[in-house]
Parts: sequence; C-alpha cells; structure tokens
Amino acid sequence: MTSITAADVAGLLSRLRTAGVQLRAENGRLVLDAPRGAVDDDLLALVRASKEELLRRLTTGGGTGPAAARLPAAAPARWYPLSSGQQRLYYTQLLYPDAVTYQILDVLRLDGPVEAARVENTLRALVRRHEGLRTGFDLVDDEPRFTVHDEVDFHLERVTDPGFTPGDTADFVRPFDLTAPPLLRGRLVEVRDDLHYLLLDKHHLVFDAASREPFARDFARIHRGETPPPPARTYKDFAVWQNDLEGTELTAAAAHWDTVFSAAPRVGPDPVKAHPELFGTDSRRAHVDLTGEEIRRVGAYCRAQGLTTATFLQAAYHVALHRFSGQDEVVVGFPVDLRAGVGLDDQLGLFVNTVPVRSFPEDRLLFTEYAATVRDGVLAAIDHGQYPYDALVDRVSARRNMSEDPLVDGFFNMATEGTGPSPWAAAGLTEEAGDPKAALPELPCLTCRFDLTLSVLEGPGTLRLELECTTALLDEATVGRIVRDMAAVVHHVVADPGTTIGALPGAEAVT
Repeated sequence: MTSITAADVAGLLSRLRTAGVQLRAENGRLVLDAPRGAVDDDLLALVRASKEELLRRLTTGGGTGPAAARLPAAAPARWYPLSSGQQRLYYTQLLYPDAVTYQILDVLRLDGPVEAARVENTLRALVRRHEGLRTGFDLVDDEPRFTVHDEVDFHLERVTDPGFTPGDTADFVRPFDLTAPPLLRGRLVEVRDDLHYLLLDKHHLVFDAASREPFARDFARIHRGETPPPPARTYKDFAVWQNDLEGTELTAAAAHWDTVFSAAPRVGPDPVKAHPELFGTDSRRAHVDLTGEEIRRVGAYCRAQGLTTATFLQAAYHVALHRFSGQDEVVVGFPVDLRAGVGLDDQLGLFVNTVPVRSFPEDRLLFTEYAATVRDGVLAAIDHGQYPYDALVDRVSARRNMSEDPLVDGFFNMATEGTGPSPWAAAGLTEEAGDPKAALPELPCLTCRFDLTLSVLEGPGTLRLELECTTALLDEATVGRIVRDMAAVVHHVVADPGTTIGALPGAEAVT
C-alpha cells in the first residue's frame, strides 16, 4: 500500500476546505460535515486512506504536524512584509479609509445570565494568544509592513438596549485605525437579564471567513477555563515564507503556472480592456434560484460524472462567460485557503489566495468532457495554490498585455451553510442568521476583464447563483442575462448529459 505523506495530507486538507468540507474528531471517529455533492467516491477514498493522520492533527491542535515544522520560523524583526493577500487589501483600504467593506461582523446570542467580565477576559486572552489581533499596519519607507505588539488594550463595550435586534449594528461597525491594534472590536448588548448579544467586528487584514472556526473554538475553550496549546507557527512566519519566491515549494508552483499559461492567450476580435478607472462605481447584481428538482438533478449529475457541485457550477460559469464574450479562452479565479498546506489550521489571519483556472470551451466538445477538464484544472490549481496571485500576475504579464488582457475574466465563490454543530455552542452562544455572503472566503478582486463575481450560495434545499458586476461596466440587464444564461446551461446539461457546448440553447429556451 502506498504510504501517505505529509504533503498528501496537506493537499487533501486544502481540497476539503476549498470544497466547504469541515472535519472534526468525535470519540475517536473522523466526522465530515460536507455540502451536498462535495465529497465524491475518490475524495472519500483519500479521506479514509489518511484517516489516522487527519485524526492526529485534529486531536493535537491542527498546527503541530509536519507541515508546521516545514514552515520556517521568521527571524525576529520590528517590521514584517505583508502577505500577498494583505498587500492588495491594504492598498485598497488606504484608497478608501472610511470604507467598512473589508470588515467581518458576527452577532451571537447569549441566553440566560451572563458574566460580562468573564466574556471580556476571554476576548483579552484571545488577543494575547493570536498575534494577528495584536498586529498593526503602516508604511515603512513607502512599503507596507506590519508589526506585532507584545501587549495591546482591549475593552469590551457594554450597553443596555431593551429594543435591540441583531440587525442594529450600524453604529458598531466603523472604520479601524490600521496602525492601532487590536483590529478586533466587541460589544455586549443587554436586552434583559436573561438575553444578551455579543457583537464582534474584525478587519479582513487579520481575519478571513475560515478564521471563524478557530476563533470560536478557542473562545469556547478559554471560556471554560482551559488553555489551548501554543501555536507552532504564526502568521508572520507564513508572510515571510510567502515572500520568499525562491523557496523550493514556491519554485515548483511557479513551474506549474508557467506551463498553464505557456500558450499565447486566445481573445476575440474585439477584446474588452481592463478598466481600473471604474473602481468604486456602483455595482450591478442579479440572481437565479434553482428549483428543488433542478438541485436534485444537479446532485445526481455530479455523482454520475465524478464532479462536485462547485466544479460543475464553475464549468457552467466558464461556458456562460464564453458565450457572453465570444472568447475561445476563459480564465476564472477562485479562492483557496492556504492554512492546511503550511500547518496553520488553528491560526487566525488572511490565508486566502486567488488561483486561476484556464479553459478552452469549444462548440464541438461534450459539456461532460469539458467539465472534467475544468475539474482537473481546479484540482491542479489547489495543489499549486500557494504561489501568490499578484506574483503570478507579474509572471504572466511578461507574455500578455495586462492593461488590455487581464489574467482572469471573472471570479467564482461558493459558500455553504454549515451542517454540523456550531463551535460557539460549547460556550453557550448561538450564531444569528445573517448575510450568507459573509461566509464567502474571498472578497472579489477588481482587476478582471468583466469585474464579474459569481457567488454560489448553498443552503438546506436551496441553491442561489448570484452574479455581481462590481463596477458600472455592465448594466443590470446584461448581468441578469449572463446569470440566466448560466442557469440555462445548468438546466439543459442535467436534462441531457450528452449535449455539446454548441448545442446548449440560451436562457430564453428555459420555461
């Protein structure tokens, strides 16, 4: 039997996290909380083969395995370089200092009596444990850098408001001073003696959607009086490692991307140019909700073809962009979580990287065959997702004019409502339902050809395709036509799996 290496497990964890699959250990058993269609037979076989190593990681704190040991410790310094994702976000925040777009809000309900001091002390302990919450950002010699403070002051705001509802957060969410950590804000609202709400606001520079689970898990453990084991590595180690593009792992990833983009770009006769001048203009959005029968058919089709719901819908998105643009080449970016690959599963921070999938839809191809190539491209992108997106753009720009031919045509995100128990429950807190897009792992990047981001929002018995043009490039009618056309692709492919791309009718054919 082939042995399972640490690299195999790291890649598997990245694939599972990107597919929205959560792992937990329960009485010595490995439990998967997975969206419908996210785990096919091949992926399940890999999980079973890696069961012992996965259980070991889950029961020893996640970040103490071999992957963490391979990530070198950063040399002590006053200032550290930002990671690739942080750099993009930091410069955007500098341009729009009053924007709160890049902040992540959680609203939690506490039933019964509450010890406010205990809640505040728990949050203070979290700030001491996680360097990201003690991190400040500034320009040093005109270069963005961050520093980790040994101590910072955290105070929990306390208010009494008998009329408070979970939507009353406008006065709480306000801009952070990036130079003055913590980039965490908390408020405890007392509605009555036996009902409180805890509001938590975090800046995306130090906290992404996947940070919620380790944050909640640590909160629950500290609130119970436990002391979580110290992390083997921290975010500064990751940031310094990622900035070393000459390192062995990143060099291998670069070679992969050189191969992916070795062929000259194929564009239509009148290619759409990049348009950064539209940044900050009004967005346009439209959505389509799939019916229950369509959702059932999508699941059956994916199981038969060895696809996940995410890879199937990404292939349909590629085709919709192909039909809209007339291009024979489509490149779509999607987010990957880099935690597992470097042994930092238990850490807070911005570990999201954008990776591109390049495909060549042709009318003669069976959609099923084409979707398999997109699936393979997605898996290869995940396996080489540690290479920073901005560095990839610079690398590819040597062969294509990025001002007229951006690297990607659009972006793809998928969020799935959790099916397992909330980690907050261990501390007696209940998550309030909010905007499902808050669970999306990546904010859209505004340097793609059409400034289009497709968000797939999956819940129990629901599947929404929401397309947003994040600038004023396209009008609302055009955005609506593109997402309806994608829904038509989905509708016809699951009804007739043997159809070719050229035979797919447009949205007007769906009744």
